[in-house]
Amino acid sequence: MASMPQGISVFDENLRLRVWNRGFLEVLDLPPEAVYDGVPFSELIRITAGRGEYGPGDIEEQVTRITAKALKFEAHCFERLRPSGRTHLVQGEPLFIEGELAGFVTTYTDITERKAAENELRHQHRLLESVIENVPSALSLFNKDQELALHNQAFLRLLDLPESLFEDSPVTLEKIFRFNAERGEYGDGDTESMVSQMLARSQKHQAHHFERTRPNGTTLDIRGVPLADGGLVTIYTDISERRASAEREELAQKVFNHTPTGIIFTDEAHHILSTNPATTLMTGYEPLELLGKTVFSLIAASQALTPASFQEKLNSGGSWYGELELTPKSGEPFPAGIRVSRVDDPQSGQPAHYIWILADITERREAEERMRHIAQHDALTGLPNRLALLMRLAQLLPEARRHEWQVAIMFLDLDRFKIINDTLGHQVGDDLLREVACRLSNVVRETDFVARLGGDEFVVILPGISTPSDAALVAGKIIAALSTQIHAEGHELHTSPSIGISIFPNDGPDGDTILKNADTAMYHAKATGRNNYQFFAADMNLASAERLDIERKLRHAIARNELALCFQPQFRADGSRPTGVEALVRWHHPSDGMISPVRFIPVAEETGIIVEIGEWVLLNACRTMKQWLDDGLGPIRIAVNVSARQLRRRDFCETVAGALADSGLPPELLELEITESSVMENPDEAIQILQRLGRMGVSLAIDDFGTGYSSLAYLKLFPIDHLKIDRSFVADIETDLNDRAIAFGTIALAHSLGLNVIAEGVETEDQLELLRSNTCDEVQGYFFSKPLDSAAAFAFLHARQHPE
Repeated sequence: MASMPQGISVFDENLRLRVWNRGFLEVLDLPPEAVYDGVPFSELIRITAGRGEYGPGDIEEQVTRITAKALKFEAHCFERLRPSGRTHLVQGEPLFIEGELAGFVTTYTDITERKAAENELRHQHRLLESVIENVPSALSLFNKDQELALHNQAFLRLLDLPESLFEDSPVTLEKIFRFNAERGEYGDGDTESMVSQMLARSQKHQAHHFERTRPNGTTLDIRGVPLADGGLVTIYTDISERRASAEREELAQKVFNHTPTGIIFTDEAHHILSTNPATTLMTGYEPLELLGKTVFSLIAASQALTPASFQEKLNSGGSWYGELELTPKSGEPFPAGIRVSRVDDPQSGQPAHYIWILADITERREAEERMRHIAQHDALTGLPNRLALLMRLAQLLPEARRHEWQVAIMFLDLDRFKIINDTLGHQVGDDLLREVACRLSNVVRETDFVARLGGDEFVVILPGISTPSDAALVAGKIIAALSTQIHAEGHELHTSPSIGISIFPNDGPDGDTILKNADTAMYHAKATGRNNYQFFAADMNLASAERLDIERKLRHAIARNELALCFQPQFRADGSRPTGVEALVRWHHPSDGMISPVRFIPVAEETGIIVEIGEWVLLNACRTMKQWLDDGLGPIRIAVNVSARQLRRRDFCETVAGALADSGLPPELLELEITESSVMENPDEAIQILQRLGRMGVSLAIDDFGTGYSSLAYLKLFPIDHLKIDRSFVADIETDLNDRAIAFGTIALAHSLGLNVIAEGVETEDQLELLRSNTCDEVQGYFFSKPLDSAAAFAFLHARQHPE
């Protein structure tokens, strides 16, 4: 008898090879030098994985996955089609010695020929009892008396028969039928009746073949062969996977027929072999019309992808995905997403078929185009947005550099827009912006580019200008276009632009720089009176450099004791007595001398250094006032300015409490001045902070009132004690009726809310008289005193509290 092409291996509990036969090397095609006692399972797997035995994918991932599965020591039985075309049956069982897991026994059987000669193999298995246990099927032999004469362990396992059933001999066919009937293997019905019927069939002594699905879902292929001596050999094969595979094939056919995606099978030259119904719907061609043609006949001829170049890309990767235009029977091309996969012949490994998957992506393309438009355009005005602007500059500037063109960048900001938006509402502001966008678009050429960056900021790109004067001409047209009134929501509005102009490449080598410099020029235009345009000039960068220098020096100012406080007294409006004093910070740099707050406070605000400075001012102001009180000054309040950054800090209230505790100053003598714009950044949170400060006994004032934007609904909720009229309104109160109306209106508003009013910047007797006669409560300014250092302020205040 010819030896069976079967390998046997025994791996121990650590998955190291301990026992094997020659067939193990032959069946798995393993090099002899790689197989030795104790070789790890993973090393052998790596060899077969490296040959692609387990399909495409990362080899180490395959080794890790298969080794992890083996470590479960679970029995298995499966067939594997190797790349060589041979089919192996792999059956494994855990090996137990005295009840302990000792390893795993696996057989590897080349069943290619066995499948063709299954009856011959079974005949050999009956004669070889030692081989029976390795048959990947259950086997039973009943003698002429219907007593079980021979079986393998798979018979018990596959039919789920307990060992106890075999303890008493003989085990008869009737006994097994009755056991199965009682546990419902044959369905519902009378047990004795079912047993009688099955015994009657078995006594006919005929060959039989049928399938039975057990209650646990396992499907068995059962084949019975009568023997000449009256016995019966039966083979039970688990075909659950085969049945599932057939069901999967049926499901795949349903998917092929009903999926909305086009599927085309072709030969190795891309001639169409079959198509699904979705392909017909998509292309308009019936299957017979496409049969034998190449898929390339459907691809729009105008495209650059030739069959040869396509095949080259396909050969390099085995699959291809892309988007092409397909030409249907109607002749109107449409975009399609196409994925092509190669199916190799298992014997030769050469391409045998291709699967083309086609999807109509017309709607997706349209949606992408809509999303691209949304992503690159401002929703309010329809103009290109910042993203589109940067993309346009990235495209335009390299081209301009190559051709030595000049490009003008105009940065435009609307004057007084915030006031219009805040006082008349966002709807009016939005209408204004839409009209401005329309007028800008009408002024420029078709080749120019207008974008809205957000808020009231616009950018205009003028490509290919001859001289900077061309940009000045367009800027003048924009100013003229925006000079006429704009109607919005029943309002007649007037706005004007401040325009900054930078020229590429003179004012910067790239888009970021050229934009930043145009922005700088725009601020210069605002500083020079608004409603005008300014070109970027190098000296504008000096201001930026100066700001950086101030920031660098400011970071050391406190540590080096360069900051000092001065104090400006506050009086009752009748001038009779002082009511308080405002603490003001001054910076004396050892080499630069006195640096104005106008220069360093904005830098401190932007960089956040203002928080540290503010805490220093608060602490030293409290200490100074406490020292004055100890030296005999009567109780008056000291006012300290608080920045928006300080107010946003979670620990601000604790900082105030710490300054009071450190200095010993009574809380009611401390007043915190907070700008209305800072509390309106987040009014709900500001209310919570101000209420906590109020509960501490600290007085609160709204500083610079009228210069920002306040909601009266919130103003009523703020626990404040004073409103301070900004000096900009007081300065022209004698001559400007608008400023006078604002100042007097603020006094009336404050009094209606139960608040006191302090007017800043009082410099003349006429100003004082106008304020006093309109019931302003307190005043502050050079008319009474300039800011004084500590000693001078104490002497000034003490003298007015104790006149001789």
